[in-house]
Amino acid sequence: MKKKITYEIKGQIERSCYFRVGKAMLRVEFSGGSINSAGMNPAFYVTDNPLYQKAIESSEQFRNGEITIGAVENIDSPAASVCTNAICADCDDNVAVYADVSNMQQARAVLMGEPYMVPLSELQNKAAVRNKADECGVSFPGWL
Repeated sequence: MKKKITYEIKGQIERSCYFRVGKAMLRVEFSGGSINSAGMNPAFYVTDNPLYQKAIESSEQFRNGEITIGAVENIDSPAASVCTNAICADCDDNVAVYADVSNMQQARAVLMGEPYMVPLSELQNKAAVRNKADECGVSFPGWL
C-alpha cells in the first residue's frame, strides 16, 4: 500500500535540503511554515514517492530528529488493471489511466510501484518511460 508522508522541520519556515541517492543529490524544498502571534508552524514537505521517502528517512537530519514525520496517510493505487509480470512485457490490453500524473518523475514512481515493479534502470529517459508505459498498458493523459 502506498503512503503519503508529511515531513516537518521544526523551527524553520522554509528550507532547501539535499539528500544523497547513490551518486546523485536529491533536492527537497521544505516550505509552508509560518510565524505569527499564535505560534509557529513548521516548514513541511509532502510526498508519496518511495524514492524520496527512503532518501529522507535514511538521512542524518532525520536520524538526528531535525526532520520529523508530521502525518502519514495510506492511499490506494487507482490502477484499472493488474499486471502480474515483473517486466510487464505480456500484460493484457486493459489500460490503467493515471490522470493525476503530470511529469516524468511521477510516471516513474507509478511504473516502479505495485503492481508493475519496473526497475529504475529501465526508466532512464522520457522515451524509455513512454515505451514501458505502453508495454504495461498504462496511460498518463496529463503527461504523455
